[in-house]
Amino acid sequence: MKANGLCFILACSAICCMRSQAQSSQPFLLKTGDSVVFYGDSITALRFYTGEVEEIMLTRYPEMRVEFFNAGVPGDTVYGGLAGATATRLARDVFPIKPTVVTVMLGMNDTGYVPFDQHIFDVFQSGYTTLLNSLSTALPQAKITLIAESPYDEVTHGTQFPGLGPTAQRYGNFVEQQARERHDTFANFNNALDTALRSAAKQNPDYAALLIPDRIHPSEVGSWVMAEELMRAWGASPEVSFQGIDASGGTVDTARNADISKLQKTDSGLSWTALEKALPIPFSPDDPLMQFALRATTLPSQDQEILQVTGLLAHNYSLQIDGKPIAELSSAELSAGVNLALLSTPMLNQARGLHWLEFRKVSLDMSRYVLESERPSTPDGADAVKTLREAITSLTEQQHRDGQPKPHQFALVATPAKK
Repeated sequence: MKANGLCFILACSAICCMRSQAQSSQPFLLKTGDSVVFYGDSITALRFYTGEVEEIMLTRYPEMRVEFFNAGVPGDTVYGGLAGATATRLARDVFPIKPTVVTVMLGMNDTGYVPFDQHIFDVFQSGYTTLLNSLSTALPQAKITLIAESPYDEVTHGTQFPGLGPTAQRYGNFVEQQARERHDTFANFNNALDTALRSAAKQNPDYAALLIPDRIHPSEVGSWVMAEELMRAWGASPEVSFQGIDASGGTVDTARNADISKLQKTDSGLSWTALEKALPIPFSPDDPLMQFALRATTLPSQDQEILQVTGLLAHNYSLQIDGKPIAELSSAELSAGVNLALLSTPMLNQARGLHWLEFRKVSLDMSRYVLESERPSTPDGADAVKTLREAITSLTEQQHRDGQPKPHQFALVATPAKK
């Protein structure tokens, strides 16, 4: 592995330690049996960040069973829109589900796409508090998460609506204030993505512009920043697993969220079996934009699958998993700790299988919502909705089956020193 790769891994490990310490006292918000409704506008309706949240849940907490429902509608405001007024939307799309968790992300359309206007802002504030009061009255036991809407990107694209970026941020500040006063969970998508945009723009402005390609709707890659921000707000663990091995003594120093067995010294290094209790997040190893985002943002800090091996005698090793070469690593890199989540491993391949199933589910769910909520009078619509729901349930069950972690055979094989 090149030196810059080592620096990146060390930096990510340091971030992970800080975040783990910061989150250690915060229990994870979700539990088995929870049902989550994502309520919002077109950014939610795209189902990028919402599907990615479900993918993180499937990989980080494979034993947990949580249901997710998307209630996002393009163009929606705190007063409703395309699919009905807010009261209609809540009564049809939220209350019947009896969710235990509801997220609310609105505000972009409420700005009117003009420079800050106090009257428009006052109207938004009134509608927002009315919406929250309706949720609290109908669902007194539900946990509410308020989200500051993702930013209007004036960082990488310039602007079509001058001043909209600061205006959207101001709306987000109000949302944060509401969360604080109501003691609701708060996730700041605006700040998280703005920080990511500014960091990415310094490294590659062309790639950075693809995170929010139309200035408003984050891409699938950009949405991972939002998904991880929400998981952090909920108190999710950033750790997939930690394998700590002392090669000199042939012993396991630390095993967190992993069972290590059959550890033995070999003539050329070490071998062992590991059953990790989670999978890495299914970031695509073949997508150049995704790989750029992993380098340019803090995404890896929430995806820590660390292998640390100390006391190695040789200078360089081939890491092999299930007999397949994965990476060439130095003993210094292994001693510092290598984030396996950034490598193409059998564990990542398994997680990627869940991603493709999620893509299929999202496509079916978008059709289901249109037929059930936006076009309920469509001929034979009820039968189609039933068929779609059954297909979605089947895919969900397949995800839970396919997402159960498997044991893997690890080996470190000494290789000749590089000239």
